[in-house]
Amino acid sequence: MSKNAIYKNHELRNGDFLESNNGKFRAYFQDDGNFVIYTWKPTWASDTDKTDATRLILQEDCNLVMYNKDHKPRWQSNSSSQGCTSCRLQLNDDGHMVLSKDGIPLWTSANSKGMK
Repeated sequence: MSKNAIYKNHELRNGDFLESNNGKFRAYFQDDGNFVIYTWKPTWASDTDKTDATRLILQEDCNLVMYNKDHKPRWQSNSSSQGCTSCRLQLNDDGHMVLSKDGIPLWTSANSKGMK
């Protein structure tokens, strides 16, 4: 069963993915450490391939952070926010990921260029 979102304090591990409700898009956390949205071809990437990243977690403060096995950060959304009641990272039917705090967007893949 697929899911289109993760919530505060949940994580993706290498090989895990989110799938849009319409089934047209998947956001894979690849074994090479890159987080990539696909249709028939990649549409967005964190550009963290060839890193040692092993997990991607939506933290308590609503910051989406990719860590290696030694718990060192390799990428982040820079969306840290205090007083977060509800955080959600969702892959929408238009193929964009949106990270929101209490329903208000903090970060979107549409405005992010990954690590470039």
